Amino acid sequence: MEQMARQSTAKSLSIVIPAYNEEESIGATIERCLAAVESIKGRTSIETVEIIVVSDGSTDRTVQIARSYPGVFVVAYPRNKGYGAAIKLGFSKASGDLLGFLDADGTCDPEWFIDLCNVAIAEGADVVLGSRLHKDSKMPWIRRVGNRMYSVLLSHLATRHISDTASGMRVLRRDSLPRLYPLPDGLHFTPAMSCRAILQDGVTILEVPIPYSERVGRSKLKVLKDGVRFLHSILEIALTYRPLKFFGWTAAFLFFVALCYSLAPIHTYVIRGEIPAHFIYRLIAINAAGLAGVILLTIGVVAERVAEVLNRSSHRRSFMERFLLSVCSTKSMLIAGFFPILGGIALNGGVLVEYLTTAHITYHWYYVSMGSFLVLGGMLLEAMGMFELLLTRILERNGHKHVNAAVDAVSCFADTQASPGRSPGKSSADFFPSMTG
Repeated sequence: MEQMARQSTAKSLSIVIPAYNEEESIGATIERCLAAVESIKGRTSIETVEIIVVSDGSTDRTVQIARSYPGVFVVAYPRNKGYGAAIKLGFSKASGDLLGFLDADGTCDPEWFIDLCNVAIAEGADVVLGSRLHKDSKMPWIRRVGNRMYSVLLSHLATRHISDTASGMRVLRRDSLPRLYPLPDGLHFTPAMSCRAILQDGVTILEVPIPYSERVGRSKLKVLKDGVRFLHSILEIALTYRPLKFFGWTAAFLFFVALCYSLAPIHTYVIRGEIPAHFIYRLIAINAAGLAGVILLTIGVVAERVAEVLNRSSHRRSFMERFLLSVCSTKSMLIAGFFPILGGIALNGGVLVEYLTTAHITYHWYYVSMGSFLVLGGMLLEAMGMFELLLTRILERNGHKHVNAAVDAVSCFADTQASPGRSPGKSSADFFPSMTG
């Protein structure tokens, strides 16, 4: 029913064009958008199309050129705030049921808004992005490699797959904005949106292959600097929704390292009945990797439960994630923590007695090493079990306050967007604060 309602309500499209010193290409981009308007209305159910150009502190002739086209709404401000900030401001000025945006550099063809809108309307999708990663794309190879890496990472952290996380041409539904915000102000706006859409329960994101041409003028993207920002943005949002997958795989790697390092000492002990002294550094590394694995795994379990409470939803989990959450429950960690502690004390009981009575230790050093590992591991389980119990109780007790605040913000946002007399200076950022950077 909700999908059918969405199919019938999308009758208008707003196209936002963020521009920063794009005097070489802004005129051609606007002309292509104006030329595509009739095609969009003729080949989709869209009845009205508006074009909004947001000049993000341009110091060249971008604003003058944009204002020379009748019917194009131009927003300009003197200081550069960022690619994402310009798009969000454009969204706040838009009136369409569907909100689209494309870069002003001439790389994308506005005619493809037809396919994006048709998919959004027919499938009831929240976000439809144009995928530039195909054999006919003219994207530079270094950016193609980076986008592939982000796609693989995000697909691993999520249960869904998209090929182009940073596409600068997409269509989304106005009523989906509250679930996608907050979003950053910089060039990492698009990968952050993709990440939040693919990880957020109840948000549908789809892709449509689109042609991609070489840009006009010099790119504002700094491959290394912005690439790090893209990665940071993806990881930050992913940790908000899928912390166990991230920490769990890291812990699994550390356990694997500890296991590999343990093979030689175990083999030597089985054959000779003792562990030679030259293995002491190896056992120190085993203890460090094993304890770090326990720490990260328990943090991942606790963070997963906290994220579920904060997000007020549960997502589809793999068998291993379900197993870990069932085994590493609060009660299980509190109970299980006692056994390694008792084992470590028992293993080192003779050592302690001997030291207290004779002030000397004749036991082999690996007793001390193994005993300390068990005691520390058990104490970590106890500590994390208590931490999870207390934190979960606090979140459950106060969670309704955050939910009510979020509902009030969404209602305020919706009322402001629906009101014909809304203040033109009011942006969505007033209700959903941006991610910094």
